[in-house]
Amino acid sequence: MLKRKTLVFCMIFTLIIVACDNQEAELVITKNPQKAPQVPIENIDVADESKPLIQVSLEDVVQICVRQDGAPGMYIGDDGELHGFYVDLDRLIMKEMGQAYHLKPYGDLGPVLQWLKTGECHIALAAPDLPEYRSFLNLSNPYEILHFVTFVRKGNADIQGDTKDEIIASLHGKKVGVQTRGHIYQELRDIRQIELIEYPTTTRALADLSKGVLDAVPDVKRIGIYYSSLKSWDIVPVGQPIISHKITTAFSKVYHQSIIKRYNTALKTIQDNGQFDALYESYFGPMGDEDRP
Repeated sequence: MLKRKTLVFCMIFTLIIVACDNQEAELVITKNPQKAPQVPIENIDVADESKPLIQVSLEDVVQICVRQDGAPGMYIGDDGELHGFYVDLDRLIMKEMGQAYHLKPYGDLGPVLQWLKTGECHIALAAPDLPEYRSFLNLSNPYEILHFVTFVRKGNADIQGDTKDEIIASLHGKKVGVQTRGHIYQELRDIRQIELIEYPTTTRALADLSKGVLDAVPDVKRIGIYYSSLKSWDIVPVGQPIISHKITTAFSKVYHQSIIKRYNTALKTIQDNGQFDALYESYFGPMGDEDRP
């Protein structure tokens, strides 16, 4: 019975175009897409290559998941629109591809992983290259290396160190905020001496850090500094980066790999003609060798 239901779902799914209904996000439409049916993740084996993959044409509206509180990389501004380096980068790539698309903001990673598994969304921006993610996602060529430092409350002298190992050792016995199933969680979850407290996003964890609920939150340095300045949080980064990840764009394995090939081709064009470096510099200054994959 389960196989029959799965087969019926796949047949229906190949005849529809996925859409998301957030009115605040940018929308570029060339046809009227329908929303994909919800299917439990455990009932879908996305690694099963015997299942037919859905082709994505230039006219199909590609659904792109964008974190809404990850400034200055990606965020919703006061105008209700999505902004940031990754948002502008993907706009350039979609334009180079000639691809119709829709930006869908999110504030919780959990549903995004399900949307990608089911195909409700095609793409998620700024995904780290991790083995667990590769098990159910296709990842684009990397275009940046992000370095994650440890944020603490001002005056905290318990968490410090001159090296990555010393910083991590100082986290033993501490409450550390991480994003649920995020890359920091993946890196630290096997260190039993650290108590991980999970949040929908690290930005929410940083807010609790400022209140004294947590002892530390590892995050991208520019994200923590941006929000601590914006919201007057009493937090500071300490020590050397404890984690560095190559950053990619994630694609649902429900869709044919031709879309990621077109994406990579467009990304390379933008890198070769200087648009990538110019965009990066407009946000963060010149890209250093340590930030290039």
